[in-house]
Amino acid sequence: MKKFEGMILACDMDGTLLDNNREISREDQQALRYFTEQGGRFTLATGRAPRAIEPYIPQLPFNAPYSLLNGALILDEQHHVLHCAGMPDSTKDLIHITLDAFPQLGCEIFAGEKVLIRQMSDVTENHIRVLDLDYTMITQEQLGDTSGWCKINFTGEPALMEKVKLFLRPYTDRFCIASSLPSFCEITEAGVNKGAALLRIAKDCGIDASRTFAIGDSYNDEAMIRAAQVGIAPSNADDGILQAADVVVGSNDDSAVAQAVEYMEAHYC
Repeated sequence: MKKFEGMILACDMDGTLLDNNREISREDQQALRYFTEQGGRFTLATGRAPRAIEPYIPQLPFNAPYSLLNGALILDEQHHVLHCAGMPDSTKDLIHITLDAFPQLGCEIFAGEKVLIRQMSDVTENHIRVLDLDYTMITQEQLGDTSGWCKINFTGEPALMEKVKLFLRPYTDRFCIASSLPSFCEITEAGVNKGAALLRIAKDCGIDASRTFAIGDSYNDEAMIRAAQVGIAPSNADDGILQAADVVVGSNDDSAVAQAVEYMEAHYC
């Protein structure tokens, strides 16, 4: 039996697998290849859209389904869509009342592999440019069917976003509200998050929940950190994630994922 047989490692991208230059270190790449060659299953768990991970695909040893858009979109190892969570029709009303209350907000809609922009902000404009995403501007009347939507993202300056999160608090029974950056407010259907996606993928791979591991740094990783048997945080993680994690390793600039694999080998093999 190989060393990591029966284990799965879910790995966040920004602030975790990617260093501060948005690159994957050679050490992290080598560690993930070693992990998978020794029987482990590697699953990506990111808030990014499909187009935004394309430059990294050749660098990663995909051998399990993986999740995008905070767990709302699951792809197989060949990068084909397996599952899209969708969002309720009431999401259109949520967009309307939120933009009415905060007209300076940006609003991004991720519908599978498509990106729709309901309203542009400086933060959204920068987000689209940095990730080189194609998008379509739409009006409220053009929103249409929401069953193929995965995630919406309100964007703005951090101080404004704190007010937006308070405004949206009454809707947490119907939506999952998370944040990977202080300038983002990311919304999926209730119960749709990285943690639920990890457990679904582990089950589909025949891996027991007691052999699930996850590493992430932001508040959209919290459900995954708590769902995994062992939650790992890089030292640069948000304070709440550092508290929720079972283990803290070095920062994303110090090959945190390689350190996580070393920890798993030392304590669980």
